[in-house]
Amino acid sequence: MTDTTPRPVGPETDPDAPATTGPAEAPVLSVRDLQVAYRTGKHTRVRALRGVSFDLYPGSSLALVGESGSGKTTLGLALLRLLPTLGEITGGTIGYTGDDGRTREVTAMSSAQLRRWRWSEAAMVFQGAQNAFNPVLTIGQQMAETLRDHSRARISRKEILERSAEALRSVRLEPQRVLGSYPHELSGGMKQRALIATGLLLRPRLLVLDEPTTALDILTQRTVIDLLAELREEYGFAMIFISHDLALAAELADRVVTMYAGKVIETGTTQDIFTAPKHPYTSKLINAVPPVSGDLPELASIPGAPPSLATLPPGCAFAPRCELATDECRAAEPELITLTERPADMTHAAACIHHDQVHHERKVIARA
Repeated sequence: MTDTTPRPVGPETDPDAPATTGPAEAPVLSVRDLQVAYRTGKHTRVRALRGVSFDLYPGSSLALVGESGSGKTTLGLALLRLLPTLGEITGGTIGYTGDDGRTREVTAMSSAQLRRWRWSEAAMVFQGAQNAFNPVLTIGQQMAETLRDHSRARISRKEILERSAEALRSVRLEPQRVLGSYPHELSGGMKQRALIATGLLLRPRLLVLDEPTTALDILTQRTVIDLLAELREEYGFAMIFISHDLALAAELADRVVTMYAGKVIETGTTQDIFTAPKHPYTSKLINAVPPVSGDLPELASIPGAPPSLATLPPGCAFAPRCELATDECRAAEPELITLTERPADMTHAAACIHHDQVHHERKVIARA
């Protein structure tokens, strides 16, 4: 099993020195060398995640960014063991630390343990609220099912109603209007907020959101963004935010992970990633997004297309699209290299041997 934890490098770093001390609190989630494969035939597997490692600390927000097919959603589903039938975790570990300080290995949980853990301690807000809700059940019925099925103790009908109403009010929805409504009777923004309320019913310590603003107009997006920021401050949950919208990631996240071809190729604070990216792919990804304020700079699309996970090129998967690529890049896949001397939750790392040649001019893409 390959350890893909970032390794320090640089003139001021002793490779044999002990690692920089991280935050006092243990990570809520500690993922190491996570690997996922999808079956595409009787004897054929495609590796969708290829050794993903990261830590998520209490109360923090982590954004997963990258092009479609980079592995973002697969990672989100794998963290809660919600992969489709053809998907399978083939290696690595997912350590979850609860409020009691005890760390449990998610990949080793039984079906019964997973059922108790999901939604009570770790919840997911799926992409596309219309598809996430059952169309023949009211919102109230679906919230009640979540409470009954995942609560650690028996819960009365009165308490179900009270907690459902409280959750809806927390996302600025009127319980009397929403609880008796079917999904198709709500607008897109209302459905999305009802889905977030359902995810927060049991006050989980970890919330994974997969493209929560997809297909919403910009004003509704603004409402959802503000709401998530307020809820995170109020409830104190840690959040993983999966998005192709870099402006949202810049606004909501404390840290950013850039993914490409099933691997983490750069990770750092939001400030690091959006002002001084050190992987050419991250820089090009930012340069391809128009800003929402100020003068419109020249936009540049990324040449080529993401590689097929079934036939990855040798060496760095981004090399065929990268103007910095050399024979050394094509010879072996680069490891994550730690570029900063900071605590663990503040490090900046990039999987690029030419990270010192990445020059980035665009500075801010966050919404005004």
